[in-house]
Amino acid sequence: MIKNILNLRNLSVLVLILAAWLITAYWIEPFLHYHSQQTGFLFSRDFLRSYTTYPGGWADYMAEFISQFFFYPLSGSFLVVAVAALPGFLAMDLATGTSCTRKYGISVFGVILLFGVLVMTDYRYPYYATVRLLCAFVFTWVFALLHRKNPKGSLFIWPVAAFLLFYLASGPALFVFSLSTSIIILSSRDLKYRAAVIPAMLLFAAFLPFLGYRFLYPVTLGDVYKLVVVRHPELLAYTTFYQLYIYYSLLPVILLIFFFVKQKPELLPEPKQVTGETTPKQVKGETASKVAIFKTAYGVHLLQMVILLAAGYFLFVKSFDPEKKRVLQVEYLAENGQWNELLKAVEKTERYDFRVNFQVNRAYAHLGQLPERLFAYPQLLGVYGLFYDNSTINGSLTMPNSDLYFDLGLMSESLHWAYEAQTLMPNSPRILKRLVMASLVNRQYQQAEQFLAVLDRNLLCRDWVARYRPYLTDTALAAKDNLIAEKRLFNPTREFIHLDPLSDLKFLLETNPENRFAYDYLITHTQLSSNFTDFMTYLPRYTSFGLQKLPRSWEEMLAVEIMRNRSFPDFITPETFTDETLQRFGKFNAILKQFNNDVKAARSALQKDFEKTYWYYILYLDPKVTQVLKNKTLIR
Repeated sequence: MIKNILNLRNLSVLVLILAAWLITAYWIEPFLHYHSQQTGFLFSRDFLRSYTTYPGGWADYMAEFISQFFFYPLSGSFLVVAVAALPGFLAMDLATGTSCTRKYGISVFGVILLFGVLVMTDYRYPYYATVRLLCAFVFTWVFALLHRKNPKGSLFIWPVAAFLLFYLASGPALFVFSLSTSIIILSSRDLKYRAAVIPAMLLFAAFLPFLGYRFLYPVTLGDVYKLVVVRHPELLAYTTFYQLYIYYSLLPVILLIFFFVKQKPELLPEPKQVTGETTPKQVKGETASKVAIFKTAYGVHLLQMVILLAAGYFLFVKSFDPEKKRVLQVEYLAENGQWNELLKAVEKTERYDFRVNFQVNRAYAHLGQLPERLFAYPQLLGVYGLFYDNSTINGSLTMPNSDLYFDLGLMSESLHWAYEAQTLMPNSPRILKRLVMASLVNRQYQQAEQFLAVLDRNLLCRDWVARYRPYLTDTALAAKDNLIAEKRLFNPTREFIHLDPLSDLKFLLETNPENRFAYDYLITHTQLSSNFTDFMTYLPRYTSFGLQKLPRSWEEMLAVEIMRNRSFPDFITPETFTDETLQRFGKFNAILKQFNNDVKAARSALQKDFEKTYWYYILYLDPKVTQVLKNKTLIR
């Protein structure tokens, strides 16, 4: 029995599954899918009912249930591989009908597993596409079983199965089923009416989605035919690439290939078995070990494994974009307040990204390093690296905006952006948690209870709900919570009309002059916009925060003002502003003069020692200089 279990094919399958799991767990990391798509599965009738009104809804419901467990890195990876492997097992059973084709079953399994994992390299990938396809595999496999036992009777079952599959998994799954079952019927030698049956099946499958759209379901025509339905929010917009098209075409293509092989077995020769015995054609003393390795059963398996692993590596490298993953890692670390880890992750990024810029500034501010390290990351978008440009905000940017305003203590704007996000993802745990916290800061306990009630129906959030629900009945607990107490202190108590970020920051300081986070952001805003008037107006307030010496970037901007006016401001003392900064600025200007003030010509010389300074920023990186905001090439 052990020998049967540990046969060559099973060992090969195990190796492929292990390789897929390692790649999924340590390179793809499905918890980033959970983070970016904010899966919010609820155990409630209303939630279930919303998935029963359109074709494919039941598969989508199951996908939501499965993908919520992507939250757990290792077990989430196991689920991805398990769901990707199941169609491979079914296809292997469907396709390998002869002793010859069974030798190549590992290729069938491996190819399907490969693409089941490969589609996950895009973090916008809607997981329901995988579950819908799995439904098509299961229906095809069951039909094949019935067809083997009763070929004629299975034809009467087929329309019922097709309609049920369409309702469960939508049109593309139905097409996979209809094509695959047509090939299975084509392979049958017992049916005389194949020429009439197969076209009728294909026509039925082609028109059934249209009939469903026209008479049964409140959906658009495109929704019932497309592989992926692009819905709001924009962050979930997924462009269907070749991987998904191939993934959906694999089963009918494999069945068609093996159909031709069964018709002409010579297309796929039977591998020789190595027994160690001599044959009549062998020279005396020569064993079967002399047979070419790739003509033996072991050789065929080895060759298949080599090809699968090589193809998998090539396709993975071609499909996987590590930079996109790093952007998501940065946003994930920001969501969880892991600021030092975020900055370490940013060091590995190779190209500028406006979302990384935004989160790096937040990290610096939380660590109290924003004034000192502001230009350590290139501020290519100026103030739009602090606050997203409202004209470009899409669904994926609403919650970062809400998070920033929560950091600053302006609950009205934090709630505004959280509500914007909620209209796009009404059950997202992240959004609901923000709504709860902002409501607690505002002492809106009844509102917080409503959001907690929804979160309580989420399996992964019940511990979080149990922590904050007592705050609703014992309001003293909320007052003792350090985070809530701080935000209540900073949150303005009078009404305020949002105009622009700079006005917000000024208003926050008027409300509470001790709001250091808002103060650092205000000074940074004046720096990135070269707003010397407000810079010189608010800079003297640094004494309120116990600063003995001005941070580096503040000194650099102040040096420009000092050199321009040829005098020191009254609020500056020798302890707060060092002569070293003026000397460095003098060196900067001296290099510029060596090139006759030709800014372009001097760039390389200045970059070496001054790239991470305010002076280099205003000459070379300021969007007013680069004009990058005219076509918004960096905001994508």
